[in-house]
Amino acid sequence: MNELISVIITTYNREDLLERAIRSVIAQTYPAVELIIVDDCSNEKTAQLIERIRSECDARFVHFIYERNEKNSGSNFSRNRGYALSHGVFVTGLDDDDYFLPERLSKLVSRYDENYAFVTDTPARLDKTHRTYPDTNDKRIIGLQDILCENVVGNQVLTTKEKLSGVGGFSPEIKQQQDRDVWIKLILKYGPGIKYSFSTAMVDAEHGSNRITSQIKKYNAYRKLYFKYREHMSEETKSNNLFQLMSFRGFKSSRMNCLLRGRKKDAKLRMKLLRRTLKEMFQGR
Repeated sequence: MNELISVIITTYNREDLLERAIRSVIAQTYPAVELIIVDDCSNEKTAQLIERIRSECDARFVHFIYERNEKNSGSNFSRNRGYALSHGVFVTGLDDDDYFLPERLSKLVSRYDENYAFVTDTPARLDKTHRTYPDTNDKRIIGLQDILCENVVGNQVLTTKEKLSGVGGFSPEIKQQQDRDVWIKLILKYGPGIKYSFSTAMVDAEHGSNRITSQIKKYNAYRKLYFKYREHMSEETKSNNLFQLMSFRGFKSSRMNCLLRGRKKDAKLRMKLLRRTLKEMFQGR
């Protein structure tokens, strides 16, 4: 397969990390790549970086596009702008503080199946755990209830531009959990996604830039998605979402068990409740 793949990077005042992300796309073994960078009104250092490496990007990519927003407009606006500018049959994103391993695009596009909404893998994390995953071809089918419970997909997938456009891209009203919102929309319209166990992307949780989302922001984002998609949730999925909402609010396990009494719970949620109860017991000693 040699169809054009469009990679969209959105960025804001992270020129050092952005260069690493760009160079990881330059290093892809897959030849037919378009790179689109949407700058969300950064300072002049980002534009200076682009000018410094523009000739290298023009030589490597089928198309290289750099656009700067007139004002800071947020990640959803920037992502949608990037996807609207794309020419590829396939599209994928890359956060400016993460980076691809060289075979990412080749591996994912060769495993893309039109019968599924998207394909992705299991990104490794750059943090104190330095957790990586085995290079196997094992895969998991991500169904609707899976993604409605929690974001088991991650922050990037590879799909077609047609499918992403078919669900309206990223929803402007969703300020957090916007990735999960799009994965839900894709699965609702096009069926399950595929997630492989190997890793071809690195999520950087070690850098000094602000990547922390406050608990109240997480709570508000989960709550918004809960009410947006509640009608599609099984009773077990609703219970899992309520547990997560209570976790963000710092509820004790005794209160959680009381509020979830009589609700259907799957084995995973029962285990979460048990672990939380045991943790509180040992901390209280």
